[in-house]
Amino acid sequence: MNRKKLMAFLTAGCLALGATSMVSFATEADATVPDATTAEASEETGIIAGTSIFVQGYEWGPGVPKIVLELQEEASEVSAEGCKVVTAGTERTVKDVYLCDENGEKAEGASKYVAVEMETTYQVSGSPFTYDMSVMMNKWAETYEVSVECENFTVDGTAYKISLKKDCIENRICPDTERFSNRDSFTGTYLNHFTGEEEEVTLRTAAYEPEDIAGGEKNPLVIWLHGQGEGGTDPDIEILGNEVCALAREEIQSYFTAGEEVGSYVLAVQCETYWMDEGDGTNGNGSGVSRYTEILMDTIKDYVEANPDVDPNRIYLGGCSNGGYMTVNMLVNYPDYFAAAYPICEAYAFDEYARNEDGTYKKNEEAGMGTSAFELTGERWMSEEKIEAIKDIPIWFVLSVDDPVVDPKAFALPTYRALVQAGSENSWLSLYESVVGTDSPDATYMGHFSWVYVLNNQVTGVQDKEAIVASTDNETFGTTPTNEGGGTLPAGEYTNLFAWMNAQSK
Repeated sequence: MNRKKLMAFLTAGCLALGATSMVSFATEADATVPDATTAEASEETGIIAGTSIFVQGYEWGPGVPKIVLELQEEASEVSAEGCKVVTAGTERTVKDVYLCDENGEKAEGASKYVAVEMETTYQVSGSPFTYDMSVMMNKWAETYEVSVECENFTVDGTAYKISLKKDCIENRICPDTERFSNRDSFTGTYLNHFTGEEEEVTLRTAAYEPEDIAGGEKNPLVIWLHGQGEGGTDPDIEILGNEVCALAREEIQSYFTAGEEVGSYVLAVQCETYWMDEGDGTNGNGSGVSRYTEILMDTIKDYVEANPDVDPNRIYLGGCSNGGYMTVNMLVNYPDYFAAAYPICEAYAFDEYARNEDGTYKKNEEAGMGTSAFELTGERWMSEEKIEAIKDIPIWFVLSVDDPVVDPKAFALPTYRALVQAGSENSWLSLYESVVGTDSPDATYMGHFSWVYVLNNQVTGVQDKEAIVASTDNETFGTTPTNEGGGTLPAGEYTNLFAWMNAQSK
């Protein structure tokens, strides 16, 4: 589950390659052009007082669609001609230049801030993340140089020649993460079952809490658990790495209701290593119990107790990959707590993997990558007892059949078939052929990125349960993958995943 995902993140999350063309903007004919400011002095003595990057969450991860320039004085009109912008070594295509507020939003009147808006795609995103190969996690880049050169940067009829360079990694504007304004952590001491010793563990949280629903009805809580690449000590990595910020946007928030109130609390929880870490600090194989199992439950309960507006009967747990594993792991260990779950490309193994005497997994280096390199014991990890314990929990699985990181045939597909064969009624499966995005024209991602469909609110169909129940085929499991909503049938009376989730209550 490591190298292939690494390659995907290097493709999607690292600084994009290639150059783009320049775009010009007309200026007033009678504008004058003062002497050029220098790269060293432009922000100190010129018309520009400061430079920031505007970071936004996309389906592939974070991008930088705007540079925000702070002027020395407020202006009523700006335009630009002959502009060349380079972010982190990649030339960008300038789309527009306009007055904005300090958060980068277009201003209605005068302002001292100017947005330089750029074309942002999967291929050229200007991502401020780098991928740390030593731990296989995303991190903020140590530096992020922005270069802006304009032949005619016109402010209120006077044109200036702008030439500046600035490291902007610490000058970030990111409304997507600022929405998750309640930041906290939970620390406790727990037994490490791998080492047999007590250890202090900390989880960090970031919560979106809509003001419109505070102090009124009890409202639902949606919990997100990150993938392998989003662990660490900064929840912003989690919020942007998988576009978790989409859960706080109006399109998804509009599905959640409590009386006349509309909206849901969203809690993103981050562990320092991996949810699949069984105690040795490494990314596990899906057939073990996470070292974070108990503290995650305590963290969730602590948040619920501290927020009396949260309805304890409407807590929904989900996440992708590592977070999908942890979702199923929590259901198995706490089957009576959650109202519903939405595991995505989940990595909770159906079969058990063999271990060495020291507890590490037996591995055949010549057998290939991912789970194929590990030896099976011949026993089921997702046992009949576990299936019986969780079969009555409302669960909606989402995955793509071409996932090269978490093989559906070894994880979600046999688990889902076992659930419906055991009589699970309110469980559903959306299975896609591939992962095709919408934020970037014609972008097709690796099949592991099936969370794209969830966070784009595109999960509308489910697979045929009767065909899956009757299946003895361990290749297709009775499914017919489709990119049209994940299935040809509705999930009962519900139009999509979030409408179904809103209706679930203990």
